[in-house]
Amino acid sequence: MRLAKSLVLPALVALSLSAQEPGMDGLWHRTRVDDIQAAIQACTASMNFITRPIARHKLANVNPAYQKVTLAITPQQVSVKLDDRNPILMPASGQEAPWTREDGDKFQVAAHLGQGQITQTFRNDEGARTNVWRLSPDGKTLTLSVTVTSPRIPKPLTYTMTFGR
Repeated sequence: MRLAKSLVLPALVALSLSAQEPGMDGLWHRTRVDDIQAAIQACTASMNFITRPIARHKLANVNPAYQKVTLAITPQQVSVKLDDRNPILMPASGQEAPWTREDGDKFQVAAHLGQGQITQTFRNDEGARTNVWRLSPDGKTLTLSVTVTSPRIPKPLTYTMTFGR
């Protein structure tokens, strides 16, 4: 029995620590961003002249270059606050939860925690967005890799942003 307890306790501590990802918590300020407009131009370039400007306008509106992000991770919940917007709250279990963006669009959103990484997914009938937040090994840099897919755009929109403390 003593051997079983000695094996279970370290495993529980490791699970608790990985669920919290304490190094990612806190306020981060943007230090670098890809040219999002160029990425939007590239992913919509092959669209016809009628739908292309509509798609570019919508993509530009929903893909701003955030100045700051605040992450708060507990064993129960992951919170991602972008600039001065309301936080996006997701169960830490990876289950999907309903979320409504400021413009009224509704999504199912989920967060999956990994070692030094949060994968945040948004889904609705118009498409999906995946945000992968990665913490650098030294804990000083947070990189956001974004991928937006939709049946309405010919190829995914991808770009990255980097944040520091």
